[in-house]
Amino acid sequence: MDIANTKAMTEYASSLAQARNTDMLRSDAKKAQTDEEMMEACKEFETYLWEQVVKSMKDSTKVFSGEEDSSSQQVDYFMDTAITDVAKKLTEQNLGPNSLAMQMFEQMKRNQGISSEELMEKINNSQEDDL
Repeated sequence: MDIANTKAMTEYASSLAQARNTDMLRSDAKKAQTDEEMMEACKEFETYLWEQVVKSMKDSTKVFSGEEDSSSQQVDYFMDTAITDVAKKLTEQNLGPNSLAMQMFEQMKRNQGISSEELMEKINNSQEDDL
């Protein structure tokens, strides 16, 4: 089996997995019944975007370093797992009023007909409850 064919098959499988993840996130957001579920779907989407950013950054370092891609599947698996963990931490650490997840959540709530004042009151009440 040719190495170029293996790389092409790996890239194809990766693109299929990304498309499936995007479809799952969309369906999760549509099925969300409560504010918590909706916020969780928004966080998952932001995490997915961070994953793509970090993976692109990792791939760009290979271009500039001139290294050949000789890593094993196990290394790639653990690297992807580490990237997912980093993306989750980035989402949680940056979860504020200006975060992507919060902006998406607020937009979804506005689309449901809830005023921004009611939304902010609910958010503040939930944050107080967490304390």
